[in-house]
Amino acid sequence: MLNAELLSAGGPIVYPLVLCSLIALTLIIERLIALRSVNIAAPEQCKMVRHFIAQKDVAGMEVWLNSGETPLHEMLLVLIDHWRLSKSRTETSARLEEWASQKSSQMERGLEALGVISSVAPMLGLMGTVLGMVVTFESIQTYGLGNADALAGGISQALLTTLIGLTVGVPTLMAHRFLLTVVDGRLLLLQQLATELLDLLSALEKGES
Repeated sequence: MLNAELLSAGGPIVYPLVLCSLIALTLIIERLIALRSVNIAAPEQCKMVRHFIAQKDVAGMEVWLNSGETPLHEMLLVLIDHWRLSKSRTETSARLEEWASQKSSQMERGLEALGVISSVAPMLGLMGTVLGMVVTFESIQTYGLGNADALAGGISQALLTTLIGLTVGVPTLMAHRFLLTVVDGRLLLLQQLATELLDLLSALEKGES
């Protein structure tokens, strides 16, 4: 935890770094909650969908889908509604791709900011390093090499801001990549279920038993 002495020793660059860390932490927690499987497509919901598909019970599935509000329910309702209108696998797939693109943007909300913070934080740390070295050289110019305290202050500032910048940037970058992977995984699962249902609808349309 950063204390007042550490913030003071790090110089002015530390404050925007602390702000970046707070924003990143808030976004990470919010996205971790929003992207939980229970909020997208819970395992028991996926099992229920596959049960209806195995039973070829599209009507029963539709009743069940209307009782929920997750992206899984929304996507399959969009699929069934568009299939009834077009009876075309190609057109229905295109509509689902449009839906997935919109949903992907919603799921990735805030992740772009995380990406920016992961890049900016080390740069701010580098800026603090440069400022620390400036302070060090000013101390040398003013007091010469004999004043160890004056030199230590500038060097300390340079090292602290570099450390804090990396401490904020590296975990944020890892969280950003992890959350993007989670989004991809959730969308892939939705796509698999949509394909299974579309296969069933196509088979029923062709009169296959």
